[in-house]
Amino acid sequence: MEVFEIIKQSDDFKYFANAKKMPHSILLFSKDEQYSLELAKLLAIQILDGKVDSESEVFKKVMLFSHPDVKYYPSKNQLLVADSEEIVSESFVKPIFSNSKVFIIKNIDNSMESAQNKLLKTLEEPSKHAYLILTCFNPALVLPTIKSRCAKRDLAKLSDEQIESVLGNENPLAIKLADGGLGKAISLSQKPDLDEIFALALDIMTKMKSSKEVLSYSKRMQKFSKDFQLIVECMSLILEDLLKLKTGGKIRLEMFGEELKKASEGYSIKALTKINGKINDEQKEVFYNVNQLIAMENLLLNILEVKYICK
Repeated sequence: MEVFEIIKQSDDFKYFANAKKMPHSILLFSKDEQYSLELAKLLAIQILDGKVDSESEVFKKVMLFSHPDVKYYPSKNQLLVADSEEIVSESFVKPIFSNSKVFIIKNIDNSMESAQNKLLKTLEEPSKHAYLILTCFNPALVLPTIKSRCAKRDLAKLSDEQIESVLGNENPLAIKLADGGLGKAISLSQKPDLDEIFALALDIMTKMKSSKEVLSYSKRMQKFSKDFQLIVECMSLILEDLLKLKTGGKIRLEMFGEELKKASEGYSIKALTKINGKINDEQKEVFYNVNQLIAMENLLLNILEVKYICK
């Protein structure tokens, strides 16, 4: 199934498309950047054409980023004051081919406060033919005045089945690790060493028994120096399933069910709960620490310590 078909059938799209009147200012919250962008494009098509028809010229041009009445910002990594000034100015210029003009602003939460402030009046009182669709990863970094001027939507995660309908069933691990994120699933499915990275995380969580083994795992981790964050994410997912096995929940990693079940016997619920806290704390440490390898080694030692203390 095509991505647009899944989004077109989603409650997120219908929430706006079926409204009596399409809001002129929309703010989409999602940790899946690709999903929010694709939804923004479909909403732009709905605004320009009154429907989403994959055979229409409007659809084809918008999906290829070539429709002259749909503008995308920022031009680089971050929305600048100059971008905002351009949006304000362009919003009063009549559309070329349609009755409306759409401005899609990605990752508004990644922009400077001054750039956000420049958009306020336009968001509150847009010209009759201008629509602004903003996407955001972290709502806390969006000015309250921006949020108050937009129709807001916290986008739902996709199901594993929906993502599988796009990727096929050849990437089950990527789908499980993506946790409902389409963009992340696509990115992980294209990672050639994903299985090896996960195998390392699985060994750490199911086979590591003593501090003497930390050095050997450290050597294995050095091969994936750019993927320490992914290793921690894999460990976190494995830990969640170990907890579910102890408490009777349904695990996500069904393909490793027997191995996880056996490993869960070596953990108490108290140990798993404390380790979960350690991993959550360590994710930031691993991400920001200059010496990430030392941070990872400390995490492994913390896991062993908790496991020993909470037998």
